[in-house]
Amino acid sequence: MSAQDKTEEILRQMHILLAGSEAYDSIGSKIILDKKRMLELLAELNKAIYAMMEEYELTTQGKERARREAAKIGEDILKDASGKAEDVYAASVMYTNEALRHVQEIMQRATDAMQEIYKDANEKLQKEKDVVRRDQSDLKGHLQNLADTDKYLNLIEDRNREIEKERAKEKGETEPSPYSAIKPEIKINQEYFEKAGIVPENELPEEIPEDTPEEAAPKAEVNVNLDAEYFHWKEGGEASGEKKPEKHSFFSRHHKE
Repeated sequence: MSAQDKTEEILRQMHILLAGSEAYDSIGSKIILDKKRMLELLAELNKAIYAMMEEYELTTQGKERARREAAKIGEDILKDASGKAEDVYAASVMYTNEALRHVQEIMQRATDAMQEIYKDANEKLQKEKDVVRRDQSDLKGHLQNLADTDKYLNLIEDRNREIEKERAKEKGETEPSPYSAIKPEIKINQEYFEKAGIVPENELPEEIPEDTPEEAAPKAEVNVNLDAEYFHWKEGGEASGEKKPEKHSFFSRHHKE
């Protein structure tokens, strides 16, 4: 029986004792009680109340202890969850860092490969360029042995200037060539010619030549192998003392001039 039930039972017995007691006066406001029985019931009631108070304290303490335990459990759960969340976050950061490191390694390998390819290609092109430059020097060296060296070198320079002009035209640049000849401006003193009675050439009436049969006829296109003509002419010139009939070739005419 719990302290509360026991207390209720003692109070019920006290109520029965008071109800069954004999009246002391005619009004019934006073009664005659069994002192011993009343003291026993009061003693039991006192014990029951203490027991109930202890149960209440125990209950309160239990509740407080339960609350503290629940709070501790909640804190432990929260702490554990926070720790796990930090572990998960740290793992994700480490995984991302590792992935980025791999990406950087791949990019670096690709960069190194591209640089190696560029280096090899540049070396090959440089070698080819050196070969071409050497061949060009050899060709110019051969030209030094020819009689018309200056003429051929001038032709080469003219061709190089034409190529530069074409490149500038393709780029949309119209820069004047530094090799272009400077044409001086010539002014004519008209008063001098008038006093001397001389008519300037630029004011002479132009004569329209009549077309001759030879000019009206179409000109035949002649292709001459200049290299063959030149070497043939040079061999003829170096022959010892033998006089050969004069051949009217391109190089013979130029040599005479």
